Amino acid sequence: MGLLSCLQRAKWNLVVSAIIFSVSTVSAKPLNIPGSPEGVSLPIDLLNEVVKRSDIYTSIHHPYGEKGDSTFTKTVYDLNAGVLDLLWTATSTDYEQSLQAIYFPLYRGTLGMRLGIVRQQRLSLFSGVNSLADLRQFTACQGKMWADTQVLESNGVKVSKSLGYLNIFPMLEADRCDYFPRAIFEPWAEVKREAEYDLHVEPNIMLRYKMPFFFFVKAGNNQLAEHINTILYQMFEDGAYQALFNNDDDVKNALTLGHLSNRTIIDLENPNVSDKVKAIPEKIWFDPIAGNK
Repeated sequence: MGLLSCLQRAKWNLVVSAIIFSVSTVSAKPLNIPGSPEGVSLPIDLLNEVVKRSDIYTSIHHPYGEKGDSTFTKTVYDLNAGVLDLLWTATSTDYEQSLQAIYFPLYRGTLGMRLGIVRQQRLSLFSGVNSLADLRQFTACQGKMWADTQVLESNGVKVSKSLGYLNIFPMLEADRCDYFPRAIFEPWAEVKREAEYDLHVEPNIMLRYKMPFFFFVKAGNNQLAEHINTILYQMFEDGAYQALFNNDDDVKNALTLGHLSNRTIIDLENPNVSDKVKAIPEKIWFDPIAGNK
C-alpha cells in the first residue's frame, strides 16, 4: 500500500472516530432533577438506578446546586422551561392534566396509608373501630387546603381544619379533634418532636386510600415518560425496585413500628383518582397484610 493510501486511510479513521465521539457525546447527557447532590430519598435512589440502565442519560445533575429544592411553583416552572427533566410529588387530577405523569407509584401507594396521632388519654378510643361507619363518630384534624381533607370529607368523615400544619398539634391537645391521620412514615418523628403535648400513635387502625407519588415530566414529553416508565417496570420485574424500597430508611421505620398487618384497615375512596391510576397493576401496590413482596 502506498504512502498516500496509508495517509488517506488514517485520515478517514480519524474522521470516523470523531463522528462516533460526537454522536456519543450528544446522546450521553445528564438527567436534571430538583434537590441537592446530598439529597437522600427513595425517588433519588430510583433515578440513580434508572440512569444506570438508560441508554440516554449517563448521570444525575442538580441545577439548584447546594441550595437544594426551590418552591414547588418554581420547580414546576423550571420543569416547563426545560431547566429540569422531571420532578416528583403526590398526584392530583390537576397535575395529571397539566404535566405528564409516569404511572408507577414510587412508594407503592403507602403515602395513602394513614395512622392516627392521638392524645395519650385517647389511646383506647379507637379499639372498637372496625368500619368506616364506626370511624365517622370521630373528628380528624387536617390542613384546610390538603388533598387528604377532601378524601376524608367525601367519605363522610368529620374534619376539623387548620390553615397551619403546626397548629394541628395544639388542636389535638385542646380536644378540637380526636386524631390526626399521617402517612405511615410520619407520625413517630412528629410525636417525638411535639413531646410537650403527650401524643402517641394510635395502635389499632389504618386508613387506606389511593394517593400515589409519581415522577412527572413536562406535558408532551412522552418519549422521556415512556423511557423512565419502561425502566421502572423492568426494575420491578427483576426485583431491583423492591430491594431499594425495602432498604429505604423511611419504609423500614414505618414497617417496623407500624405493625401494619395487625391493624384493622378501613378503605376510603379518593374521588380524584384518575382512570390511569386505577389501571396500574395491582401487584405494584404495597399490601400491608402480605408485607414486603
